[in-house]
Amino acid sequence: MAAQCQSCGMPLITKKAGDCRGTEADGSLSDTWCSLCYQEGAFVGPDCTLDEMLEIVDNALKEQGSSKLFRWLAAKGIPRLERWRT
Repeated sequence: MAAQCQSCGMPLITKKAGDCRGTEADGSLSDTWCSLCYQEGAFVGPDCTLDEMLEIVDNALKEQGSSKLFRWLAAKGIPRLERWRT
């Protein structure tokens, strides 16, 4: 199982939120995608672009009070995730 969602970079399992894995079409838990990005075997935002995902993640991290350094690191890592590799 991946340690983080291969679409947004969110940890799939955390102490605070618990199991954040998305679901496959058969209802089983995904080992690759989080529940915010992937439900019932499909992406929640199938037409989401890399630039849109970068903005979504940055806004979420801002709301959580994350530092500029952490937000910068997240932005650098997202393009390397499985969903965005070309």
